[in-house]
Amino acid sequence: MQIPFYQFCIKFTITLLFSSFLAAAVNAQQSDNSFSPLSSTCYTDKIAQLKKYTVPKTYPDKSSQAWYEEILKAGNKSLLEAFEDDELVKDSLLLNKCNSILKRIIAANTNFKFDTIHLYINRSVIANAACYGEGTVMINLGLFLWIDNDDELALVIAHEIAHQLLNHTDSKLKKSIAMLTSEEFNDELKKIKKADYGKFDRYRKLMKGLTVESGKHSTYKESEADSLGVLLIKKAHYNTTNAAKVLLKLDKVEELFTSNKLYVVKDFFAAAPIDSVYFIRKVKYNGLSAMKITMNADKDIDSIKTHPDCAKRYATIAGNNNPATINCCTTLNSFDKNFKERAMLELVRDKYENNSLGLCIHLCIFALKNQYNPTAYYNFLSLSFSKLFYKDKNLERFNAANTNAEAGSNLKELQDFLFNCSTEDLEKMAVYFLKNNTANTAEDFDFANMMFNTQVKMKDTITAYTNFKNKYPNSKYNYLIQKK
Repeated sequence: MQIPFYQFCIKFTITLLFSSFLAAAVNAQQSDNSFSPLSSTCYTDKIAQLKKYTVPKTYPDKSSQAWYEEILKAGNKSLLEAFEDDELVKDSLLLNKCNSILKRIIAANTNFKFDTIHLYINRSVIANAACYGEGTVMINLGLFLWIDNDDELALVIAHEIAHQLLNHTDSKLKKSIAMLTSEEFNDELKKIKKADYGKFDRYRKLMKGLTVESGKHSTYKESEADSLGVLLIKKAHYNTTNAAKVLLKLDKVEELFTSNKLYVVKDFFAAAPIDSVYFIRKVKYNGLSAMKITMNADKDIDSIKTHPDCAKRYATIAGNNNPATINCCTTLNSFDKNFKERAMLELVRDKYENNSLGLCIHLCIFALKNQYNPTAYYNFLSLSFSKLFYKDKNLERFNAANTNAEAGSNLKELQDFLFNCSTEDLEKMAVYFLKNNTANTAEDFDFANMMFNTQVKMKDTITAYTNFKNKYPNSKYNYLIQKK
């Protein structure tokens, strides 16, 4: 059934606005190789709160109130889906670190009200943090890989809190509603509906002004958030010069995906019993994907990464126009290593769980190259090659291995290897990483071995899963079996 044009306009507008506004939006710690609880099971109160959400009556005129309700309902729905779809993780080590910084900021800044602000850990590999406008602040797992001290993390958290305290999201929302209900906007919309040709292009042009205005905070508002953020951490006695270095790192975090200095694929697989022909360079061959991976997935989010001119902001905060060279982000340094490794393990788990096997293998190799604990990463390498074998049999190998990598990067070299590797060698590598993981626990070995037997050797899954769950009734892997 064809949707009337005016309904399409409304739906399209809400989608554009929502992407702008939403995103403009326990002392015990886990053992090193355990998994953290996922949001659908550990944030049931938050989920219930989001389900009960009602839009307040704010505007006296019906048109403005209608837009207001549509935008806020869409934002609430997307936030609810994030919690229900396990896009967040309750990692006690990382979350306790963030909350300890938040508490210190609150204690030092008694003239502000922080009661609506709650911190969460997002499972995204993108090095970012974001404020969602209603008190939710998310810090991505990917950010922890590059945070070296509490000063840096404090600035990130304080900047996002500042957007909330200054009501930047609400002011953006009101400005856009004013535009949407303006006579000029609606006159143009009526002309577009009556036009015979080019409706969609004209509508996109009309909406471009709206998304430019509302998609990101203005430079002025960014300066406001920086200024207040610095004030908040200064009062809490954090070192602002050290803190500002995180801004310089944010200009380099894409190197985790685009650099050719992360590792050498040929060297990493040199000891594996596979054919070396895969590593003979084909100069004119770019593989099945030559797309450039970017960190712009959060471009409409009110986030720390997408803010303009990180170098200028560093100079303003640190008072230094000639900053030292930042060693980021082709190696993982040893500062706060336990937090970095915790984040890396959860990232690897997320990529395996969600069938992003190319990225999972990439992160495992990168972690091993940086001398991180090999037990978990060898285990996930075995699991990934078993699953890649299984995906190949179901004609899904390329989707699972594809990383949209940039030509010339280590990730691209790895991706092409995973595209071209024979199923026989996929099987060999699953066995190789399992057998060479001498420090594996019985539970980890049995799970990886079970997945090899069911996905590669095609043994009966029901029997295998039942036996595993009977042997390990409280296994960290049981949820993966349930999901499968």
